[in-house]
Amino acid sequence: MWRKRRRRSIDLGRYEPPESFPEPSDEELVDEGLLIAAAGVRLAAKNLMVLRVLREQADYDEAWYTDAVRQELQHVADEKERDLAQLEATREKAEGRPGKAEHHADYRSRDVHLLEKRERILVRLVERLRELADDDEYAAGLVAAARESALAEVGVSIRRHAAAGLPDPDYDLERSTRLRLLAVDLAELGRQNGLRL
Repeated sequence: MWRKRRRRSIDLGRYEPPESFPEPSDEELVDEGLLIAAAGVRLAAKNLMVLRVLREQADYDEAWYTDAVRQELQHVADEKERDLAQLEATREKAEGRPGKAEHHADYRSRDVHLLEKRERILVRLVERLRELADDDEYAAGLVAAARESALAEVGVSIRRHAAAGLPDPDYDLERSTRLRLLAVDLAELGRQNGLRL
């Protein structure tokens, strides 16, 4: 007779809720936004460096790239200003709307304080981006980081292409065998097509 085996119970312990973290300050959120913007600007500068070297065979010109980084920082600041204008319009629309949201972009009067916080953060982010666009040391740091990344990427590409172009050391030894197999394949194709080789 078959007996059902009892499963041994496993002690999973007692649930301990995770430690709650304090809400980040506006300045911490601005700093986080700056990190994200800087990463994007650095990536854009790196891509620009690689493209200029590969397409135009352009020499490295630090002043040119520093100016490009400044322009990109201004461009990001302009983009965030447009986001700010859209956010202000959203907040104004939400101020007179009571009730619960029906979807993620449906803001109501209860969301106004969050929208105001986002506005404060965006205002400060735009200010900081414009300040950094005029900061020689900051722009030069982004250019240096982009250059290092571009050199690493180009170096990997060169090594990959160089390794692909190395001759096979067994090429000469296997050449006669490969030619013999090619002749057999050609003869078979000729026979299938009614040709004599």
